[in-house]
Amino acid sequence: MRSRSFPLTDMPWLLMLVLVAIGLPRTVLADLDIVAPESSLLYYVLALAPFAAWLAVAVLRPTRRPVPDFLVLGVLYGLSLVLAHQLLWHAPGAEHSIPQGAIDFARGFAPAGQELALRGYTAVVSLGIGIGTGLVAAVAAVIARTVRNARHRHLTRVTVPATSAEGEH
Repeated sequence: MRSRSFPLTDMPWLLMLVLVAIGLPRTVLADLDIVAPESSLLYYVLALAPFAAWLAVAVLRPTRRPVPDFLVLGVLYGLSLVLAHQLLWHAPGAEHSIPQGAIDFARGFAPAGQELALRGYTAVVSLGIGIGTGLVAAVAAVIARTVRNARHRHLTRVTVPATSAEGEH
């Protein structure tokens, strides 16, 4: 039985959800100040391994729709970041995870609007990270598809039997 594709994509639901979920441990651990950003090998493994998995899927898994596949994945990943950051906003240790850029941005607002500005800023950045990552993976998938198609065309031409006119020479 063929698994159903996630809406707007050719990617199965389970694969889509796993690729989103593998990026969350770094976010949660960094937000809770358990693993400080850019602090250790563990941080870099948690930060880069999910994107290595995305690129592996982009390069190794044939798809008819690479751009929608990975843009939807990027949007979902960005939304998961927004959700994680918002849920952990007041958790112990999380106050250190608010980016300085967000703090500087929020200072331009009246005190009553500063928290909304902080949250909005982190939400927009999170979505941008997700969509940007999705675009990079989409480009890798398009290149991989182009190479696969060119290779297939080349192999098809090489293996086509010679016509009788060529065989008479």
